[in-house]
Amino acid sequence: MSTTGVPARPGPAAPDPTDAGYGYDVDRLDPRAPERMGDAGPQRRRRRRPWLRWVLFGLSFLALAGGAVLLYVFIILPLGFGTSLVAFTAALVPVAIVLGAVWWLDRYTPQPRVSLIYAFIWGAVGSVALTFVIGTPFTAWISPSEPDQVTAQFLGAAVQAPVVEEAMKSAGLIGLLIWGRRYIAGPIDGVVYAALIAGGFAFTENILYFGNSFHQAQAAGEVAGFWQTFFLRGLLSPFAHASFTALSGLGLGIAAERRSLMLYFGLGVGGLSLGMILHALWNGSSFFLPVDPENPLAGFLRYYVTVQVPIFLLLVAIVLFLRLRERRILRRQLSEYGRAGWFAPPEVDMLVAMGARRRAEKWASRHGAVARMAMRDLIRAAIQLGMERHSVLHGKPSDRTRRRERELLERITADRRLIGALTAPVVRR
Repeated sequence: MSTTGVPARPGPAAPDPTDAGYGYDVDRLDPRAPERMGDAGPQRRRRRRPWLRWVLFGLSFLALAGGAVLLYVFIILPLGFGTSLVAFTAALVPVAIVLGAVWWLDRYTPQPRVSLIYAFIWGAVGSVALTFVIGTPFTAWISPSEPDQVTAQFLGAAVQAPVVEEAMKSAGLIGLLIWGRRYIAGPIDGVVYAALIAGGFAFTENILYFGNSFHQAQAAGEVAGFWQTFFLRGLLSPFAHASFTALSGLGLGIAAERRSLMLYFGLGVGGLSLGMILHALWNGSSFFLPVDPENPLAGFLRYYVTVQVPIFLLLVAIVLFLRLRERRILRRQLSEYGRAGWFAPPEVDMLVAMGARRRAEKWASRHGAVARMAMRDLIRAAIQLGMERHSVLHGKPSDRTRRRERELLERITADRRLIGALTAPVVRR
């Protein structure tokens, strides 16, 4: 792999049909590529205020921390220390499953850690707190004047919970879009953040469910009810909330990739509505399933296998397709930059393959931690460059996209020079 400098960027030229022998195995998408982003020549640059973003991030985290304290004092603390500890430990199992899936999905085009942490905290604190604040008035609004107990329970489970909970979780996605398009720039990004938000929400909700179930089991003198709740919520349906909210994230991610305001509204509302419908189907089905006194779980398990499992497998297939699509997009766009002189064919192969990336980082680590960090930064900058250009191809290039392209190319150049300086022998043999 070349690590000693960057070839000069050539000027625009007519497409040469004989350049296929250079080693790239994808067709040109744009003969002028990557010039489509435009020349980042003389322009009046806006004055940046990076500190303002960090101040707003800090204030948001402080607000979420305050919400976490309020949830602990008014919701979790009344359960008692022992019950809360048991519930917290049990809730770690499903959230670990969700976080493992999110890590696998996100590692190909990794997102900034601070935004990932923010998404999880929003789900675990912000969306839960807003659900408690809005949920009760909303239930009272949709309920008849004097509802019976069954009607009130059905409205709360099949109407209030899907509408309010999914809306509050999706508010976190809207917030990330407001912070900046670099956080949600495509379908995979939207699914990753949606799954994290939903995982955080389910984590807090499971603490409450497991705590109440354990408290009732203690009062009854048996633990069968608690283990049944843990089996249903912790093992059978850890991805329930993630599946519902992922539809909203998928819609917003497609709109972000296409840079269309109309799609933001249409696909965002469409994904949110579909997530609410699936949530309502999940919650409301328990009111209509036949119950066998000798085997209470039989009806639910039949419904779970025939309805929920196919829906989950369909969503998994969509996610896998998006993952493969991301790989094809990255290869195509980096190959365009390669034809322009920025990457050699072996470097493109390294950047699009997870195993090759790991080997490159391992090779760099032999020359010290700084070399490894530079290699990791080069890989991430190249990934951002390819995905940014794919998004630009669906919209109109702007001064902002041109500046962003130039910044990423300069970052890649600096990383190359640093790696070359750290790995080149001091004394020639």
